[in-house]
Amino acid sequence: MRLAIPGFAIIDRYVAREVLAPFAVDVGLLTFALVTGKLLKLMDMVVNHGVSLGEVMGIMGYIMPAFLELTFPMAVLLGVLMGFGRMSSDQEMTAARACGVSLYRLAVPVMMVALGVYALSSYFAFSLRPWANSNLRNKLYELSQTRTSAGLKEKIFNSNFPGLVVYVDEMSDTDSSLKGVMISDARDPRNQNTIIAKHGMMLPDAQQKSITLRLFDGSIFGAEPANNATHVTSFKTYDLSVSPESALAVSEQDPGEMTYSALRADIKAARAQGKPDYAAETEMASKFTVPFATMLFALLGISLGLKPARGGHSERFGVSVGLFFFYYSLMRVGETLAQRGKLDAWAAMSIPDIVFMALAFWFFYRAASDKGDQGRGAGDFIWDLVERYERSRQAA
Repeated sequence: MRLAIPGFAIIDRYVAREVLAPFAVDVGLLTFALVTGKLLKLMDMVVNHGVSLGEVMGIMGYIMPAFLELTFPMAVLLGVLMGFGRMSSDQEMTAARACGVSLYRLAVPVMMVALGVYALSSYFAFSLRPWANSNLRNKLYELSQTRTSAGLKEKIFNSNFPGLVVYVDEMSDTDSSLKGVMISDARDPRNQNTIIAKHGMMLPDAQQKSITLRLFDGSIFGAEPANNATHVTSFKTYDLSVSPESALAVSEQDPGEMTYSALRADIKAARAQGKPDYAAETEMASKFTVPFATMLFALLGISLGLKPARGGHSERFGVSVGLFFFYYSLMRVGETLAQRGKLDAWAAMSIPDIVFMALAFWFFYRAASDKGDQGRGAGDFIWDLVERYERSRQAA
């Protein structure tokens, strides 16, 4: 006996399934593509530095929410394009509209799916990602404290930390002592140093979540390219601080680890002191604006999915990647303006949403009113360029 859901017709379930199937596949593929860069570094920790596979999988789990937050909007766009493209190519959309089902009605299940993904993406932005970023920092600190081989390996030029190349002749896993240390420090291009020390040790700093390399009985050979000068300094004790999460290129942006209430408190306190925290304000605005792109991409995908695609699914995939790259570029422009205080954070982070809202509503209105050219697809301008190039080459 089936349970009938009022207002949820067969066509709603059918359209929702057509969108959800490619959406689920696209989430996996797009997330895997983003994770691959980090995966190579993590596998290097397993193979060369003795870190267990379980610890690496734990780190990967903490990195995933940040990637999923980005892949959800793109997967929605691609899922709608694939679903509506399949129904359109099989003339199902033509049959539905011939039976009096308008495009506005067909958009209802799509927007319901997008609303669910929007809620999930918002949960990631407000709760899961700050929690994961905070735990990632703690995990990396714990890993660097308990397994010194994860960051350094003896008789190897280690470049795990950006700007530093560390060579250790001998090291102990029991007391973190080092012998025969040589470090090339190029973090500041204006003042590059080479540090040589007889002994050293690794000191964890729980408060700063960093590791201090304390060196004994050595010398610093410095070079200043701008002044064409060099200098040599001897020392009895020298401290060099490195961040364990820098080995994975994890952002040190504190606002990304804050909850919604903590962000509000930080922004309010900074404003009261007359020193606005632009990074925190940008993070706060992005928590609202980035998930909202899911709704806009879904609406945009409906009208574009009705268009024919001479290149099939590959063309639709290229169109979705191009649109997402355009959105991402606008988002980066907004972040730069907001973090530099050139524009209000909410206004700056809303730039891509405003642009795509105008595009989505315009395309959807023209498609629903049959005012657009239904014979040409979104990728036709690319094929036009290819054909024009082929004609010019043949003419030459």
